[in-house]
Amino acid sequence: MMKRRRDFVITVGASFLAPFRLTAQTGNSLGLDPRARIHMPIGIPNTLDTLKTFVEAEGNFSPGFGSYGIYFWVFDRLTGKLTAPTMDGITTERGLSGPGYLIPWVRWTARDVEVISEICEVCRTSAADNIYLVGARVIVTNRGATKQQLSLYVTLRSLGAAGWPVHRLEVSGTDALLVDGHPALLAGEPPTAIGVASSDVAGVLALTGEISDSRVATSPSGDCSGAMRFELNLTSGGTKTLGFICPVLAGRRAARHKWIDLSQDAMADSAQLNPSVGGILQPELGVGYYKTISTEELFREASAYWRNLLGRFRVKLPDRRWAEAMTAIAGHAAMCLNEGAPDVAVVNYNVFNRDGVYVANIMQKSALFELAEQSLSYFLSHPFNGRVYPEADNPGQILWSLAEQWRFTRDQKWLDRVYPSVRQLAAMIEYYRTTPGPHWVSATSLDFGNVVAPEQRQELEPGKCDGYNPAYTEAFDIAGLRGAATLAEAHGASEQAAGWNELAERLLRSYDAKFGSALPKGYGSYCVLWPCRLYPLGSGKAHEQFKGFGEQHSDSWRYFPLATAHQSLLTGNREAGYATVHNHLQEEQMRGWYLLDEGGGSGSGGWDKVRTKWPRSVDRAGDGNDSVAMPHGWAIAELWLLMRDCLLFEDENRLILLPGIAPEWFRHPAGIVFENLQTHFGSLSFSWKPDGNRATLHISGSCTPADGFTLRLAPSVAVRMLTGGQSVPADANGDYRLSSDVRDIIIVFES
Repeated sequence: MMKRRRDFVITVGASFLAPFRLTAQTGNSLGLDPRARIHMPIGIPNTLDTLKTFVEAEGNFSPGFGSYGIYFWVFDRLTGKLTAPTMDGITTERGLSGPGYLIPWVRWTARDVEVISEICEVCRTSAADNIYLVGARVIVTNRGATKQQLSLYVTLRSLGAAGWPVHRLEVSGTDALLVDGHPALLAGEPPTAIGVASSDVAGVLALTGEISDSRVATSPSGDCSGAMRFELNLTSGGTKTLGFICPVLAGRRAARHKWIDLSQDAMADSAQLNPSVGGILQPELGVGYYKTISTEELFREASAYWRNLLGRFRVKLPDRRWAEAMTAIAGHAAMCLNEGAPDVAVVNYNVFNRDGVYVANIMQKSALFELAEQSLSYFLSHPFNGRVYPEADNPGQILWSLAEQWRFTRDQKWLDRVYPSVRQLAAMIEYYRTTPGPHWVSATSLDFGNVVAPEQRQELEPGKCDGYNPAYTEAFDIAGLRGAATLAEAHGASEQAAGWNELAERLLRSYDAKFGSALPKGYGSYCVLWPCRLYPLGSGKAHEQFKGFGEQHSDSWRYFPLATAHQSLLTGNREAGYATVHNHLQEEQMRGWYLLDEGGGSGSGGWDKVRTKWPRSVDRAGDGNDSVAMPHGWAIAELWLLMRDCLLFEDENRLILLPGIAPEWFRHPAGIVFENLQTHFGSLSFSWKPDGNRATLHISGSCTPADGFTLRLAPSVAVRMLTGGQSVPADANGDYRLSSDVRDIIIVFES
């Protein structure tokens, strides 16, 4: 019978099954196609984007960009019903391994059966070269009271989270599938049945609990599909774990981006996937080699990798999502790095300085200094990034980011190396802000003016940024010059520091005359206090204009409301911090995986090259392109940086503690702990432990701000503070000022 069914489907059934074929064109009529709403790239930071794995919120994944789709489905042999997490009515839950490592899991149920799938990617060094491997683990558990007779389907299709034509699919041995002759899917134990088909009918067969028994299939259109079927008989409470390995692009060439201008807002990627020449040829080590590797080994390696990278700081708060989000977003930010280029988003975007400096700031504040330094090196060799024309916020942003690197690392050797570039960038700002145009710059060097070769000249128009937004670009000119002055002082060039400070103050007077009466207007609301610090935080016109901005919601471009809330937080508006963070953590994209898209129309990058249901057209005529770039670097960076400043932020030579957390957290029994958070004054560890009518505050680490700490409590938290047996009074703003050498404090709650 199985032979007849196979022959019917493959030989006779091409036209008969056409209405049911699971392709990107026919949609999700059977409920087995990707939902294509939320996805996450995983893998190794600073590697080619094409070597990163895309995982969707329902658990299907593509091991490498432009590979194939892998799916997990459950067939109940007693009821004859197939269940897939992509079907209507099936609720999925998702999360990350550990405290937020990029090892995603997805949980769903088929009546009394619980299915959990986990995905990881690792890089191993072999005799041939680096090899990238995806490990998948599926755990099936019977949560019911009676025995379950099940079939687990593990299916390979050309349509996937980031799929690609599969022209030839074949079975190798009893437990492996080869795509175009290369190992693609290997099971840790032999399945009950395995087979392939020359069209995308694996799902049609699975709907009735069947599977093709062909061992080789070819398709000129690239629609081959195949499946492994595992028979599971689970008693009540019984569980079965199955492991799988997918080499990433084995035997293929991993393509590099080739960004070109098509007269759009962002560059387009013209690179061809799996080119005949170029790219990086990936080793193909044979089925025998991959069978020596266990899935459990890969998960242990992945956990160790992410623990080493993201375990440099730790946060424990009453809402666990804060800690998970800060860990996960630091990982997402690192994943944006692509061969040294701090891209805005994996696949979708090239580098934009405007976005990249915020992502680099996450790395600086997460102690990922090496990754931050690589990003800064890219900015210095490509000073104008993003659109085909130069934008006027870029020079100041680079200088601001360089100054931040110095403040966090105090690395004198690094400063000595980059100081000539600092000098050149500061001179460039003076050139285009104080001399008549046209102003010539280069996209690939720090040269400016008439020294730029005519064929490399591009005109920089002051104020040009997302159109024309001088309130934003001029703010970064000032912040950049102040940063340059800080670097000059550290380098021993006091005379240059004085000159740049004087120019910054002159430009600030001009800025104040033009924009000072309406600082929150337009793009000014995204930069005046955060990150540019143009005005004092505690008093004055910026303080007065921003302090009333309370909580913000994400209703369009994600980064803008977060930036606006950040301005208000720095003035002392606590609600702008914790309530805005809460609103964003409630977003569906944030749940479990802590992602945000851009919130508006995004660049599509190379999505048009792959077989995916993700919207990818650059046409803005309502084609649903708004949610492509995920996670978006600037969007997630603004959230992470707001969360960090809710815990602590620098104000001149003082460190402000707990300025943006929810008032009820001060008395929450879980307490507040953070370890090794980086500041301008050194690394800080901090604990706040309530116990009845009092709390104990302990500070440790190398952090020694010259003007001490300021503990900012919520007005509703009335306390009496004791240090060394002496009461500490609140200042006029209700803050408690502490010396930099304080270590232990008793806080007595008075209400």
